[in-house]
Amino acid sequence: MARYKCIMEYDGENYAGFQIQPNALTVQECTEKALSNLFGVATKITASGRTDSGVSARGQVIHFDSDTEIAEDKIPFALKSFLPNDIAIISCAKVNDEFHARFSAKAKTYSYQICITKINRPLYKKHYQYPYNIDLDLLNAALLKIKGKHNFKAFMSSGSDISNFEREIYDIELIKTANDCFTIKITANGFLYNMVRIIVGTALDIARGKIDIANLDKMFESGDRNLGGHTAPPEPLTLEEVFY
Repeated sequence: MARYKCIMEYDGENYAGFQIQPNALTVQECTEKALSNLFGVATKITASGRTDSGVSARGQVIHFDSDTEIAEDKIPFALKSFLPNDIAIISCAKVNDEFHARFSAKAKTYSYQICITKINRPLYKKHYQYPYNIDLDLLNAALLKIKGKHNFKAFMSSGSDISNFEREIYDIELIKTANDCFTIKITANGFLYNMVRIIVGTALDIARGKIDIANLDKMFESGDRNLGGHTAPPEPLTLEEVFY
């Protein structure tokens, strides 16, 4: 029996998130079914972390154990006919038994796509089409203020049983991609439930003048979610890379 590490890419639009759940189609369910069909034996996977409904991934990492005789570099191609077109294994390699997709991870990078527009932009359907004028300098200032080690309790949605809210954002970038469109990239040692989407929503509400930038310090000090902005929608969010 050997352990395999795979990098996955998927479009989350048609799935109720990554993790298996009753009465809903998930990325994990489709992937385990494909592996089980390929290997002829039930195969379970472990991911670096779950992504929520609608969220995509370019660099999700999973591991599984198998005694397959299929060469590791052939597994991605062999799985192609068993997976739907919006899920793919990009690479696969044997690793030592101590590797764990979740617990061995040191950091992750997420990206979030935004387009400032008051009209529908069909070719930017994966972007958050934000209908308010914003101050890009103020947006950048808010993002830079969020960078670093903080208590991010105020940047977490309810529904999580996490008790340690301290996380460190190593890097946060505002990248212009087209006229009135840009990407926010965030790299951190970990993320709380909906943390990226709340960071984006709060920063945008600051940039449009709805919330004062001073609220950020109050959020870190108090952990009060009510001091922050809205939770941005999930579809523009992508897990870009997991670092080990």
